[in-house]
Order: sequence, then structure tokens, then C-alpha cells
Amino acid sequence: MSQKASIKTIAELSGVSVATVSRIINQNGRFSAETEARVRKIMDDLNYYPNTVAKSLRQKHSMVIGIIVPDITNTHFSRLILEIENYLFQYGYSILICNTNEDENLEQRHLDTLISQRVSGILCLTGRRHIIPVNIPVVYLDRRPEGYIEKEDYLVESDNLMGGCLAARSLIESGCRSIGIVYAPTVDINHNMRCEGAAQMITEAGLVPAYIKAQRVSAPIATDAVMDYFKNNPSPDGLVCTNDLLAVGAFLALMELGISVPGKVKITGYDDSPLAGVYSPSLTSIHQDAKAMSKCAADMILKMIDGLPPAKSHEIIPVRLISRETTA
Repeated sequence: MSQKASIKTIAELSGVSVATVSRIINQNGRFSAETEARVRKIMDDLNYYPNTVAKSLRQKHSMVIGIIVPDITNTHFSRLILEIENYLFQYGYSILICNTNEDENLEQRHLDTLISQRVSGILCLTGRRHIIPVNIPVVYLDRRPEGYIEKEDYLVESDNLMGGCLAARSLIESGCRSIGIVYAPTVDINHNMRCEGAAQMITEAGLVPAYIKAQRVSAPIATDAVMDYFKNNPSPDGLVCTNDLLAVGAFLALMELGISVPGKVKITGYDDSPLAGVYSPSLTSIHQDAKAMSKCAADMILKMIDGLPPAKSHEIIPVRLISRETTA
């Protein structure tokens, strides 16, 4: 059918007002599910689609929200992005994903592009703080940015400190009395907070934490770091790993050394990646609620786009331990 159908035509054929059609298109206001279904069927029959370019010109910004992500191949970030996209789509927004590969220069280039594209807002997952020279709302998600300012920045993160506590406590309750923390130095403050939480719980149990540093977040590098530590130090009987990749590396190192898991050493990961339940033995891990984090960040930035202050500028989403075979 004709692409020249107007909102007025849709309204007449649907038996509703132009205002109602507009509210349905923009997902703004009250209307029944029955009315929406009827209007959208007529829109489909007429091959009608909203003129988002004209709308962008009227609003001085596009109906696009940019997402700056450090590593799109990381399953945790992929889950966050999928949830964000599904949620924002209900409100007529599309997303533009910019992958930085943890490269600060590339991140700045992406940021410049998003600004030039007049995106409605930016969700930043990289852990770097940005001062945007134009009126574009920014919400930091998952990673607390370096130089974070409580009263100026908007942040949604999971409870990484508690996650570290839960992981260490599960090892202590499983009988571990010598616990190592496997971590990697990154710009991601989350790893530091997980280390801090684990160390706090280990210390409160009257134990002394050992630190095993991998040079970066990588399973092979973690394997080398754990093998080197076990060959040159008294062997821990428990390992808290600040993410699942490091936990996999630790497990492979113990296999190579002929040390049974969980018989001699118990392991916890972090992120509860899709493969955590598939490994053998399956990996005990800290689960982050990607859906709750994404919805909270999306709601926050939508309010800011509308010129409304979010109820809170800093949201901390609870985490939980998923117990599996590596701590049995």
C-alpha cells in the first residue's frame, strides 16, 4: 500500500483520535492493548512507518541512544546490551553500539561520532568518565568510572563488594582455610571491589588472603599465573576469581598440576556466564541481574532525555551466589 498514509488516515481507519495514534507510536500515554493492536495492524496494512528524521529535527536529537562497550564478545556485556535494546525499543528508541576493545583513543573517537550524530543519550560501560560538551545525558552502567563524582554522575552498578564477600564466604563455609584471590589489574574498578569484598570476608574469618595476579583478564594468562603461584608458594585450598574467565584459567592450571577440583581446591567465579553450568565440574559463580541493571539504566536515561531528574543518581543492584560443583 501507499507509504504516504498519514497519522490522520490511521486514526480514521482505526476509529480513534490522532492523539491516540501518536501516543501509540511514541509509547507515551494511556491506551488499551486492544486499541494498540488495532492501530498497529492498520499501520502494517498501509506499510506506514513514522518519519523519525522529521521527529529528530523537531526534537533537536535523534531517537537513538549510543552504547559504549569495552568488549562486545564478553557475554556479560552482551546480555546487558540485549536487555537495553529490548527495553528501549518499547519507547521508540534504537541503539548504536560502539565497541572500544578497551582502547581509550578508540573510545574517544566513538564518543565524538555519537555527539555528531545527535544521539538522545549515551550509556557508557567502559569505566572512563566523560564530560560531554553538549546537552546529551550520560549514564554509566556496570563499571563505576574513574574520577566518579557522586553528586554529578549517574551510575547503575551491581553490588561488587557484596559479590566478593559472598564468593569468599562460600569457600569458608565449604571448609577452606587458605584462600587465594585471582585477579587482573584493569581500569575496571569492579575487580578491585570484588577483591576488597573477598579480602574483607577472609580477614573477618581470621585468615590471611593470598593474591594471585594475572596480567590481564584472560584464561591462558590466568592459567600461567596460578601454575606459577602453586609451584612457588604454599597451596591455597580455595580460590576466589574476580570473573569467570579467570576461574576457567585457574581450573585449567590445577588440572595441569594434577590437583583435583573441588577435592583439593575449591573455586568461585564471577558473572555467572552461560558456560558456568556447562563446565565439568560446573562453576560456582556470582550472578549479576543484567535485566534489572539494564532497565534501571534505561529508565534513568529516558527521564534525563525528558528533562526529568531520576529518583536516584546512583543505583546498586543486588547480586547472588549460584552454588555449583566447584565448591561442593
